[in-house]
Amino acid sequence: MHHPPIRRELASLTAFMNALWREWPAAQYHSAQADIAGHAGMLKLPLSRPAGALLVPVQHYSRAGRHRFEGSLYFAPAEGLTFEVDFAQAVALLAGEPTLAPGSSEDARRLFLRRVLDSASNLLSAQQQRQADLQQLAWPQADYLAAEQGLVYGHAVHPTPKSRDEFTNEDLARYSPEFAGRTALCWFAVRDAALWQTDVGGMSASAQLEVLLASDPALAQLRADYPAEHGWHCLPVHPWQARSLRQSASYLHWQRLNLLVDLGEAGSDWFPTSSLRTLYAPQAPAMLKFSLSVRLTNSQRVLQPEEVARGRLIHGAFASPLGQAFQRRCPTLGILHETAALALRQPDGQPLAESFVILRDNPFKAGSSAYVMATFCQDGVDGAPSMASRLLHSLAEREQRPLQAVCLDWFERFLEVALKPFLIAQADYGILVSAHQQNTVLALEGGYPAGMWFRDCQGTTFRAETISALAPYVPGIAAASELSFDEPMTNRLFGYYLIVNNLLNLIATLDMDGVIDAATLCQRTRTFLQVLRAEPLKYPHFIDFLLDAPELMSKGNFMICFGNLNETTQPEGSFRSYVPLPNPFAEAKPCPTSH
Repeated sequence: MHHPPIRRELASLTAFMNALWREWPAAQYHSAQADIAGHAGMLKLPLSRPAGALLVPVQHYSRAGRHRFEGSLYFAPAEGLTFEVDFAQAVALLAGEPTLAPGSSEDARRLFLRRVLDSASNLLSAQQQRQADLQQLAWPQADYLAAEQGLVYGHAVHPTPKSRDEFTNEDLARYSPEFAGRTALCWFAVRDAALWQTDVGGMSASAQLEVLLASDPALAQLRADYPAEHGWHCLPVHPWQARSLRQSASYLHWQRLNLLVDLGEAGSDWFPTSSLRTLYAPQAPAMLKFSLSVRLTNSQRVLQPEEVARGRLIHGAFASPLGQAFQRRCPTLGILHETAALALRQPDGQPLAESFVILRDNPFKAGSSAYVMATFCQDGVDGAPSMASRLLHSLAEREQRPLQAVCLDWFERFLEVALKPFLIAQADYGILVSAHQQNTVLALEGGYPAGMWFRDCQGTTFRAETISALAPYVPGIAAASELSFDEPMTNRLFGYYLIVNNLLNLIATLDMDGVIDAATLCQRTRTFLQVLRAEPLKYPHFIDFLLDAPELMSKGNFMICFGNLNETTQPEGSFRSYVPLPNPFAEAKPCPTSH
């Protein structure tokens, strides 16, 4: 039996099933079956209540570890005929399956089901609204903002890639990148006593804020009414977060003392980027990263004081002699530093975490050919090729060369200018950055990789030896024990973020789009790693791990979500969630027919 695939929730189904497949040992893959024809293989998910199995036809099995599905789903009862089910029915069956996450309560299962279906609904609405934009999302017409707001499908391997627990439909339309949201900022005019601030040295946070205000002519009246020279500071506030801040004791305290004036919304529009809580304006010298009291994928997005402090520590590390030596050696890697942070001060003098705003470097002006990797590798809409594949087809047509030859040249350039700096940072300088696809922005020149930008100070750590070397230059770094990592942690975290989430997602995309097979790109990567390993590296263990280990490790997003874990406040639970994934860079082996 075979029916046309149910494609309405194909993107949600794909992200959900890829995540479940990695983490549930009971999931079984079988190459093409005769009972349901016309597909490359079948993912079989056994069920005990009701007895039977979910059958998920696989369109393309990729040795890079992310796979493409047809979109149809079937339930095969233990007795009786197989019949088709929809995505909601399939998720309900899995959410209620006792052998899946056996320790989960009924409440946790119901919450998981709701989040999955809410995410699927959000994603489908965004896809329908943005269909024309997605079809035009291509180099060179698309710029930085188009790619940031083009991440309609979200995390490629996650059961709830577009879950927004606290957002209404109106909030989604205004504040979410996948709906091409745009909004003016709220502004609180505050006196010194009500403002908490920190900076990386040099220009104070309030002075940086003045430069940002001056970049928007639409704020001229606000600056005139509450001038800095009269002791006022204009604090930007995310308009969604402003609702809850107005109920806070700190807000009411300072307002009663006439040390806070709520100015409401003012100025030009800002645009949510793919991370939702970071807003971008092309003319502004900085992006603004806000605390948001909303759960996105695996965590509440309220910034914590130790996260805010990272900006100063990471900036200091890269400004040190060691950091400067690295940047001279690897000039194609750019770091988007977090140069200042501000917040409402609580009456006890501590910052109010829910009001944090971080100023992050903004090198991207309108028209910049710089694309967040998650969008660059995102599946095209309605079976269309990805942004990455469309680029390679364009280059092949422009250069009048075979597509595969262009792809190999492009990929080797990517390894050299985008991947290698991260590996050198770890292997020779003891610096580890969690360079996953949503934290990395690929810069192109003439369509070819020219560099990589990394954003997210919270995802940067160091070897113990590196922290000791940095201590004389970076006050406070020696006491920040959470910044230190050992070799097993490197293999796990770096292996997931940089390799599984980033590099292998790129390889899987090109493989599934039919540009080039994954085995060829994995072999090219292995050769690249062997050449790098031949250099006299200080800490070669991670490259050895990539070359020799039979398995990499992948973060368990499915079970993290099922267990309602908040990664921000429970990172140890995230560390425990990792699951093994076959390492395609080890000596070439035939593609498996089942696992």
